[in-house]
Amino acid sequence: MKSQGVQIVSYAQPRRRRRGLTCLLWGLGAGFCLLVASLIVSGAVYAGWNTGLATARAESTAAILDYARQQCDRVPADLLGGNLRLAQSRLEHLAKLRQTPDCLPLMASTATVVFLLSASSPTPPATETATPFPPTAPPATLTPTRAPTATAPSVDIAAGFDLPALLAEAQGAVRQRDYPAAIDTLDAIISIDGDFQRESVQRLMMEALTAQALALYRSGRLSEAIVLTDRAEELGNIDELYHERYIALLYLAGQRYKTSNPAEAVRNFSSLYHEFGLREYVNGPIAADLQEAHRNYAMALALQGDHCPAQGQFEAARQLNPAFSRVNLADLTARLNQSIEACQSQRGETASSAGAAPPATRQAIAPVGQAG
Repeated sequence: MKSQGVQIVSYAQPRRRRRGLTCLLWGLGAGFCLLVASLIVSGAVYAGWNTGLATARAESTAAILDYARQQCDRVPADLLGGNLRLAQSRLEHLAKLRQTPDCLPLMASTATVVFLLSASSPTPPATETATPFPPTAPPATLTPTRAPTATAPSVDIAAGFDLPALLAEAQGAVRQRDYPAAIDTLDAIISIDGDFQRESVQRLMMEALTAQALALYRSGRLSEAIVLTDRAEELGNIDELYHERYIALLYLAGQRYKTSNPAEAVRNFSSLYHEFGLREYVNGPIAADLQEAHRNYAMALALQGDHCPAQGQFEAARQLNPAFSRVNLADLTARLNQSIEACQSQRGETASSAGAAPPATRQAIAPVGQAG
């Protein structure tokens, strides 16, 4: 019999294929690990960059404030030394800084007075310096003759100024409604001679301060307006500015406490919105600020576990419907629903704990009018 040929099967090729597939899987895994590692490294680098940027900004702000303080300290020396151009350049540079230093308003008013003094001071006659001493005069007579000339400019500061002309200039500025210029000129007059036509100067200053403060309230520059209102109040009755200042103080306090003390912000904005009926002010509708304050107060209450009061604040925020809102209404509704569920859970727990109390505990307090 002829035996059939035996077929030889080689398994080398499938093993090679399995090895290739395994290498491919290992390569994909290694690539994925590298991708994850790169994302982690990138996130760490980005976080570090943000931290460094915040630190750099803080250091930059501190450096600017320190620089501004140094420049402010040098201005009085420049003014006393007669370096008016240098003092002017310092003040102009300080006014262009990103954050205006606190010393700038005071230094500016002082510099204004010094500039007016220098511009209006008369030059001494030529005969005072050109007259020679007699040849027969002894050297000892030089001392008494020079002493009066050294102290003459400090005898009377107002003698070198035309105060009536300055007053007329201030009156013209008021007629032209250039109230900042009128206030600066009147401040200069008061600095030179506080008794010069006191009633007229104070009446004109009161008019300029009141008008400028009212214009600042209308333009939304509330802090400056309050400062001028306080100055005007020192001179007399400020009438309608009382109301304007009170409204501005409520509004600024509400903005300041919106995140740090939202309960106080709710009180201030509620007073503006409900008591005074104020609907629009400075940056937009008061209802938007009140809604944001209600939301912040509710979140603070919920964070400390007071879910039932938080529910009321969320509901009050949702009932407001300002034309422009800074609150995400969908998020507000979701938080309201969460506070409702948490409040119901708290009430259920309270009721169950009260029902489980022993009778002796509930009868411990005697009825009114009876001894225990």
